[in-house]
Amino acid sequence: MIKPFKYLFGALLILVGLFPFLAFEHLNEKPKDNQPARESTVSTEPTRETKTFDFVQLQEKEGDDLKDLGIWQIETIIFKGNAKAILTTANGKEVSFPIEITNQEKDEITLPTINYAPKNLVIAQQVGLAQKGNQYFIYIPSY
Repeated sequence: MIKPFKYLFGALLILVGLFPFLAFEHLNEKPKDNQPARESTVSTEPTRETKTFDFVQLQEKEGDDLKDLGIWQIETIIFKGNAKAILTTANGKEVSFPIEITNQEKDEITLPTINYAPKNLVIAQQVGLAQKGNQYFIYIPSY
């Protein structure tokens, strides 16, 4: 082999051996302190009751004028800017509510404007929605 090709071949072998090591180190790298933090909202309001009910239990607690709006899925969660969750039904109805982030690592939220909203809601979760006047309520659907 010609001498320049020996050096080129040797350098290529070193790079091929070094690449997997560097790739593995990069995948295991922890976030740096100077990375921007995700926005979160913390409520200073007094905590409200967060017990969950099925619709029958909720109706017993809130009265017969409670209207069942059916099963909704948390379709989209927008964390930046005007943070909100968009809920949809199987037939395409859509409604959105402001959110509070309750667990940033697991992307868990709560819907502070809805009564009995659990603190660990996540995207794609299905919940029951009810309404009484202008107030909304969440219940856990019984399948």
